[in-house]
Formats: sequence, structure tokens, C-alpha cells
Amino acid sequence: MNGNEHQHQKHGRNNQTIQKTKGERKMSKQNENTKDIFATYKQCFDKVHGNVEKTIPQYLQSYTNLQQEFLSAWSNFVNSTLSIQQNICNKTGVNTAIPEATIKALHNATDEIIKVYDVQNKVVQTALDASRQNLRTVNQNAIEFAELNQNIINSWISTWKPNN
Repeated sequence: MNGNEHQHQKHGRNNQTIQKTKGERKMSKQNENTKDIFATYKQCFDKVHGNVEKTIPQYLQSYTNLQQEFLSAWSNFVNSTLSIQQNICNKTGVNTAIPEATIKALHNATDEIIKVYDVQNKVVQTALDASRQNLRTVNQNAIEFAELNQNIINSWISTWKPNN
């Protein structure tokens, strides 16, 4: 063997080693890629589902915190505004007395606003309860539909599969 052949053979072995290593890697990747598609899908779904399940309570808590901040800011704004206006009226001598009919109208309007809010709350609660029941029904139907499909598949397979 001359020097070039020896070097070529040496590189040939290295290339074979490299190719073998790449081939081994390729086989390893193929083995990873030949996992059952349904198992892989389920694994991915479970991972997403678990993440969503963890974050929903955080969203709800954040929403509740935001709602509390809003209610607090609203209350502070109204109370501050009333206090400033009352202070100005008292210092300037503005008469703030109102007729009894106006007081009665304001109280009636307030009661009606509360009634509307209560009705709205009941409508929302009823809608949420109905949605929850609908989801339960969909879930139950999906389970029964899957059972029916499985029975149909089993029937077809048993009909067409040769007996041993």
C-alpha cells in the first residue's frame, strides 16, 4: 500500500465509523419515531391538559383579585367624590336639602338597580349551570358513542377475521 491508499483506507474506516455512528443515531431516532401514534398523542394531550388544569385556578384567582381591586377603586372614587362635593357645599353654604319625593325616587331607583342585578346574577348562574349540565351530557354521549363504535369495530373484525 502506498501512503495515499493507507491514508484513504484510514479515512475510509473513519468515514465508516462516522457513518455507522450516524446510522446508529438514525436507527435510534427511528426507534423514537416508531412509538405508537396514539400513545404519543395521549402523552402530549395529558401534558397540555395538566398544564391547563394547573393554570385555570391561577386565572380565576387573578380575575377575583382584579374584581376586588375594581370594587375597591369604584368605592373609593365614589366616596372621595361625594366627600369633596359635600365639603365644597358645606364651605360655600349651598343648600343640599332635597324634597322627600326625590329621596323616595332615589331609594326606589336603588332598589330597582339591585333587583336588576339580582336577576342578572340568577340568569348568569342558570346559564352556567345549564352549560355545565350540557358538558356532562356531551361527555356521557361521547363515552357511549365510543362504546358503540368499539362494538361496531369488534363486530366487523370478528366477521372478516378468519377463525383459527
